[in-house]
Amino acid sequence: MQRVFSWLSRRRWFISLPLVILAGVGVYLGIAALLDWANSTEFCGTLCHAMTPEYTAYQTSFHARVRCAECHVGPGLLAEVEAKWQGLRELWLYLTNTYERPIPSPVENLRPARDTCEQCHWPEVFYQDRAVTIPHFEDDLSNTRNNTYMLVKIGGGTHRQGQGRGIHWHIENRVEYIATDPQRQHIPWVRAQLNGQTVTFVDVTEPLSEEQLARYEVRTMDCIDCHNRATHIFRSAEEAVDQALANGLLSTELPYLRKKAVEVMKATYPDQKTALEAIAALEEYYRQNDPRYPEHRELIAQAVQVLQNIYRSSHFPDYRVYPETYPDNIGHSQSPGCFRCHDGKHLAADGSSIRLHCNICHTIPQTLPAGQPAPAIPLQSPEQPASHLASNWMAEHRTVVDASCASCHEMPTFCANPNCHGRSWPYVNLKVVSPPFPLPTPVPAGPTPTLPPPTPVPAGPSEAVLRGASLYGQKCLSCHARPERLAKEASERQEFARVILNGKETMPAFPLTEAQIDDLIAYVTWARDHPGEMLPTPVPTSVPGGGPTVPSFSNDILPLLQKNCGATCHSATTASGGFRAVDYAGVRAVVLPGNPAGSRLVQVQQGSHPVRLTEAELQQVMAWILAGAPDN
Repeated sequence: MQRVFSWLSRRRWFISLPLVILAGVGVYLGIAALLDWANSTEFCGTLCHAMTPEYTAYQTSFHARVRCAECHVGPGLLAEVEAKWQGLRELWLYLTNTYERPIPSPVENLRPARDTCEQCHWPEVFYQDRAVTIPHFEDDLSNTRNNTYMLVKIGGGTHRQGQGRGIHWHIENRVEYIATDPQRQHIPWVRAQLNGQTVTFVDVTEPLSEEQLARYEVRTMDCIDCHNRATHIFRSAEEAVDQALANGLLSTELPYLRKKAVEVMKATYPDQKTALEAIAALEEYYRQNDPRYPEHRELIAQAVQVLQNIYRSSHFPDYRVYPETYPDNIGHSQSPGCFRCHDGKHLAADGSSIRLHCNICHTIPQTLPAGQPAPAIPLQSPEQPASHLASNWMAEHRTVVDASCASCHEMPTFCANPNCHGRSWPYVNLKVVSPPFPLPTPVPAGPTPTLPPPTPVPAGPSEAVLRGASLYGQKCLSCHARPERLAKEASERQEFARVILNGKETMPAFPLTEAQIDDLIAYVTWARDHPGEMLPTPVPTSVPGGGPTVPSFSNDILPLLQKNCGATCHSATTASGGFRAVDYAGVRAVVLPGNPAGSRLVQVQQGSHPVRLTEAELQQVMAWILAGAPDN
């Protein structure tokens, strides 16, 4: 100790001590600055990782002022150390050019949402409904704009506060699931806490065995299960072009711009240079095809530049990243999204499904032409009859349409809502299904009883049933919306045939052959024995018995549609679903020339629309469409 005090008493200590302190402070500040630089967005996006697509999308996202590390690292020293250790491996892959293309998603070692998202977004907060307007432009000469309006029910909060509803219900309540693929798009098993009870839902079309239940990880749902592309969004060509048109970056004065822009954006190219050259070729297209090319020259040049910028921000051939590469779980149009679970086939042991309703997350969408006043959307959902609360009501409602619906549903878009009907929904099962065997109620963590073998799946409908369904749609559906209600009469064939062949003058079916009567009987009997299931009514791809004469639009088609459609829902002022039965452009918006089956007008008429053309009238319309829908 004496030596220590002796050394401290020497003058040299007083000289070296400040230097030691300054050196320590310098090292500390240097390390802090280095870590801050290593956590900067520029370092993550341009130096350390192969993140050009993600970094490009990030710069125009809602989180453009949130550093990468705030989500991908999170708070805490331990998280910092783990992230940098993982970063060394990724840096090596980057330097050796051996990283995967595209970058896998979701990130396996991403911090839980409670450690990242919930640092800013408080899950207990209740968010009010948000009014949303979605622009959409048609592939026609004028790039006709329609707007879709709805309220998005974000919700949240807690049941203890009288809230806990809407989309953020999934965060207030514990929801667990099993995904069988890395991107978590295939979810055959869900367990949720409902009203104090734990309910298990199983995809009855692909149930998991006991061994599979034990093999897969049970995940607890959090923010990222829906907001999986909260920052790195690569918009589809249709969405990006529609948004650019809506913002005025692309001009609707250029004929068929929406159609040509989407076509050139969705084409396949070997590299970005070739793609940009193809987009630039739009200038030559308009030079040859646009009679107003001289006055449109500046608009065309601007369109080429805008489309090239859109392509650069959403297509990265070198990284194999395109708009369709990563599924976006918000919504259910481009990816399964909500329909991963709310698909009509996840059933509980009592046969109830995970709710398949159009209006639990948003109101019924309403589409109107641009320039018309926005529709009045109620802020509170009206009281609904008990039938509408059935868990699979969206699939069931089409089988129970009758005159009583009109007592509440008087909106122009009801029954012909183009946002729901006349569209393909590949990710949802709109056929009500029943469990083929008792569904498993145990959880994967505990022992599960052996499931009984599934009962044999009955054979599909016969050819006679299919023919009868088509015939029923043409001859009977306009008056008899419930085919199963005719099954009793059909059981007495002689009486059934007598009514058809000798009934009231309003019967539209004259004459039917004996074979056609047998097909109708087969169909209505099938409908009685298969409640809830609905056979599609085929749309003819050609017009039977059509002669060489093409119906005239001005003399035949337009007067017909004005009489049946233009007086109420599809006038110049209402134009429900973008359909105006007043002129050629208004009718052309809902038909595909040469393709009756793909025309929205025919699809709606072949469905359960309350105002139906007669068979002869519909055949005339289809003949006109098949001839190319001429303005004759």
